[in-house]
Amino acid sequence: MVLPAFNALRRSRQIYEQIRTMQNEQERSHRILDDVTRNLFRTSVLIREFLLDSSPDTNSDYRTRFSALRATITDSIATLEKNADQRNAATLRQLHQIADSYWSSVEPVFKWAPAERSLHGTYFLRQEQRPRRESILAITDEIRRVNDTFYRKQFEAVNQSEQSFRDDVQRVMALSLLAGILIAAASVVRISWLERRFLEQHEAAQRTGDEMRNLSMQLRHAQEDERKAISRELHDEVGQKLTALRMELGTLDRLRHSTDGAFSEHLTETKQLAEQSLRTIRELAAGLRPSVLDDLGIGPALQRQAREFGKHTGLPVSVEIAGELDGLPEQHKVYVYRIVQESLTNCAKHAHAKKIAVSVSGENGEVTVCVQDDGVGFHAESPTAGAGLLGIEERVRELGGTMEIASQPGGGTRLKVRLPLRTDT
Repeated sequence: MVLPAFNALRRSRQIYEQIRTMQNEQERSHRILDDVTRNLFRTSVLIREFLLDSSPDTNSDYRTRFSALRATITDSIATLEKNADQRNAATLRQLHQIADSYWSSVEPVFKWAPAERSLHGTYFLRQEQRPRRESILAITDEIRRVNDTFYRKQFEAVNQSEQSFRDDVQRVMALSLLAGILIAAASVVRISWLERRFLEQHEAAQRTGDEMRNLSMQLRHAQEDERKAISRELHDEVGQKLTALRMELGTLDRLRHSTDGAFSEHLTETKQLAEQSLRTIRELAAGLRPSVLDDLGIGPALQRQAREFGKHTGLPVSVEIAGELDGLPEQHKVYVYRIVQESLTNCAKHAHAKKIAVSVSGENGEVTVCVQDDGVGFHAESPTAGAGLLGIEERVRELGGTMEIASQPGGGTRLKVRLPLRTDT
């Protein structure tokens, strides 16, 4: 829009300069022609006065005035010839010739005596001076007519240029208006899209906040449940066994000097109680942090986890380990173990499956974990995210991996997780 505006200013300035130049040239040409006509009439009047004057001593004065008028007219004609173009060149040459002839015919008159002026004056004015003067005036009129025609054509050309300029300005204005409308429409569409996207992101942020609050609440509940379960295990299992162990130790203290074999019998029961307490404590510790991960690695840990899960739930779990998993970073090992643990827990709670398959493989710089069951399934497009799935998703996101859930009602569920191995770990 700026470039057409500068172009319009430039063209309007050119048109204005062109019009002013033509007007100045036309005015100058008319002024010179008017001067020629006026001085020519003054010359005619001067000649008439000279021929009617009977004084014998006025020749010199009239000749001086005549020479001045002649020089003025000659200079005007020379100026016209200097500024003339091809259209007036021939006419100006003719004017110059007739003017020279006119001066040649008039100049000898100023040498006449009063008697000659009285005798030949009327004839000279009528037959010599007037026709030549009329010829000069006719030529000046022709020059004026040619100039007027030429300037009129120039003005018509300028008018056409001005009309073309107006059309260009109107087109530029129309294009500018159209561009403004398009820009405004694009801006409205863009702003509407940004508003919709803002609303979508705002709603997504609200949903994420709600999910995080729900997850936090579920995690707190899970922590309380776990603490409750650990407390119950410690109180019911370990506490009872330790109480029985203390009572047995008291009995052993009383029977340590007996000789009937009761001491040996109670000592055996005491050892069994101690072993059971130790086993219960190990199981609790394994639930909190499986030592087999540190001792044997991820493969045996998953195998043991599957056996323990099958023992408690009665669901058969097959575990397949492939690829190189011995060199996994510590965080990857723990997270893979917890992902499988959460997946098996979800299968036991919700899937109602008959069998579960777990596969873990390490290749191409990533670890792939797949847990599949033949349970009731659900709509994978809109799953209900519980604490288990949210926990898995958080672990996967923390390691920069991806999680896929494929399920359909009655067709089982398949959870697939890919975790990249970072070279800096």
